Amino acid sequence: MKKTHLLITAALLAGISIYSCKKELNTPLDSVTKTAAAGSTAYLKSIVLGTYTTLQGLTANNAMLLTSEETTDALIVPGRIGGDWADGGVWQQLWLHTYTPSHDNISGAWNNAYNTIGSINVTISLLQGLPSTSATTYSIAELKTLRAYFYFLLLTNYGNVPLLTSTAQDASKVKTSSATDVYNFLITELKTNGPILSSSTPTKDPAQYGRLNKWGAYFLLAKLYLNQNAITGSSDNSGYNACSAYCDSLSTAGYSLQSNFLDNFSSNNTGSSENIFVIPYDHINAQGLVIQMMSFHYNQAAKYNWGSTGGPWNGFCANADYYGKFNNADARKAGFQQGIQYAADGVTPLKTRGSDSSLTLNFRPQVSNLYTATEYDGVRQQKWQLTPGYQSMDADFALFRYSDVLLMKAECLLRTGSPATALNYTAPVRQRAGMPNFTVAAFNADSLLAERGREFVWEGWRRQDLIRFGHFGDAKQFKAPDADGHTKLFPVPTSAIQKNPNLTQNPGY
Repeated sequence: MKKTHLLITAALLAGISIYSCKKELNTPLDSVTKTAAAGSTAYLKSIVLGTYTTLQGLTANNAMLLTSEETTDALIVPGRIGGDWADGGVWQQLWLHTYTPSHDNISGAWNNAYNTIGSINVTISLLQGLPSTSATTYSIAELKTLRAYFYFLLLTNYGNVPLLTSTAQDASKVKTSSATDVYNFLITELKTNGPILSSSTPTKDPAQYGRLNKWGAYFLLAKLYLNQNAITGSSDNSGYNACSAYCDSLSTAGYSLQSNFLDNFSSNNTGSSENIFVIPYDHINAQGLVIQMMSFHYNQAAKYNWGSTGGPWNGFCANADYYGKFNNADARKAGFQQGIQYAADGVTPLKTRGSDSSLTLNFRPQVSNLYTATEYDGVRQQKWQLTPGYQSMDADFALFRYSDVLLMKAECLLRTGSPATALNYTAPVRQRAGMPNFTVAAFNADSLLAERGREFVWEGWRRQDLIRFGHFGDAKQFKAPDADGHTKLFPVPTSAIQKNPNLTQNPGY
């Protein structure tokens, strides 16, 4: 849906550019201009929200969220009969964990993150050049929290990365920081800046929608502490205890589960009581969410009035092993499209195209071959509500959801020896899905990992979860177990090292 407060006009952005490029203003006029800017709510809001628009590229098929999912058991991109999705094997390499430093998607994810961080640093520098007010302090804290989110993505995917926090740094010379140093930096940043931010949820203050508030910062702190052992190599319970405490704080914020799971992904999900931090999308003014295009079959174009859009592309799917994690009674299974597909009349079966054009389009969970799969292999993703006639959807992409707070709390309790208490937190998530809660006897790390897999399909968490639970390198269809653990970190892209020879490549690459 349209979120006009996040759709920054060209005029505002042009004004920002004019201001930021002034070199030699008359001193009194310069002081007046800066003072006026520091006191202008509209000006500060425009430059902060302008930076948020970079999030819209985060769900691209070569950006961080989906690239990380493509390395897991949740999202497979097989080559299709006729050569579609072959592309030199880049998609299949992610599934097989045979990616190299020159892999385009891994480079794209890195570049997307650092381009955003660079933009944030420029904006912070601009704000720091203004007179210090409560408004500029707040804006800087918000931007630093947004920057921390992108460093969180880099940390959990690449581990050892350069910390670029100022426009005064020469990006071609900054050395790699260890994962532990980046982790400690983020903990400090979020603890410092999070409490400055608003404690109002978007339902209380609509201006907070699509922005990071105090609770977004606390959610990130919970995630960091939950993954502390996996990131730093520690092995005690301090991270789980800290994560649990932040989950307790988040439980007082005013967020709650939506009664209908799929409401969190509808075109009208602006009012979701569950979504803590989202990327706002609009099919005209804020384009970029095209997951259905990457997943649905080519011949479904007419059904959804996509005839002129050049899609869909029949790529992304889930295989039988992953689809089999869902009980038929689980409401979340409706997020997948499976079985015979029909034309807009609901009666006429659609057909495949190409070499098997005479076959009924009948999506099946089985993926027959990683390189020459049939056109109907794999179940398709329909969790996010599509917008007929347009590639881009109106559904906002939830990065942080309250159901994750509940399952993080359950995990901390399980790992620290309180499984019975943990079930108090899995219960509402399971109940919402139409499933009975676990019994204490049947509740363990594997059952919780599977539950997270059902709850957060293609939302960007599966890679972290598999690593934290010790299953990222497991065997899966077409793939043998990883020989060692080096693929838990992506390689630093070759292109990044060419630009900055001071970067250190991750082990194993």
